[in-house]
Amino acid sequence: MRYVTEDELREAYAKAPFGTYELPDDARLTPGARQFLIDFRVDFDSGEAARPPKAHGRAARSVRGTDPCDLGALVHDANLLGARLRLLARRSLGIDNAVARRAEALGRRWQEARTPADLVADQPKGDVTAEPPGPPPAPAFDAAMHPAFFEMAYVHAQLGRYARAWDNARDAARPEDARTIGAWVSEAALLCKELEESVARAEGEV
Repeated sequence: MRYVTEDELREAYAKAPFGTYELPDDARLTPGARQFLIDFRVDFDSGEAARPPKAHGRAARSVRGTDPCDLGALVHDANLLGARLRLLARRSLGIDNAVARRAEALGRRWQEARTPADLVADQPKGDVTAEPPGPPPAPAFDAAMHPAFFEMAYVHAQLGRYARAWDNARDAARPEDARTIGAWVSEAALLCKELEESVARAEGEV
């Protein structure tokens, strides 16, 4: 079993836009990939036309798949984001060491995760209801603004995109899986808040 990601679909769509998509027999869509097909009004699965979402967040759940939510795809997405976070951590050393340490710790855990439980090992029990991150910060275009802060904004946008897609998938998940997704989305949102604060501090010093 392999997972078709949003990035794969975006790359294929950029080369040759398509109106229908046939999923290979041995593959499944990640929530981000499914959301991409919906957003671009691409017919997929059984040829049923995808509907655009009405809104983001808990107030509007527009993705309703017939298959149960597969948290293997969440692990795959977290592995990719973990690698990205560790790169941010390396580039943030000496610029904002608090962010660097947090990104390295979280990135390593996500990158090395092999099961959904690995992603939320440090999370408290019970339901987590944190909203996905809002829009990413936009650092001032100033020579005194270190490139690391622009990278923080880029990582924030990536985390937000994945977190919103998984937050939309929570309603289709079993209760235990929904709690895992909620904890993961909450953790992503907390890191995004730290990135926002770091960028805001840097702007205040420019």
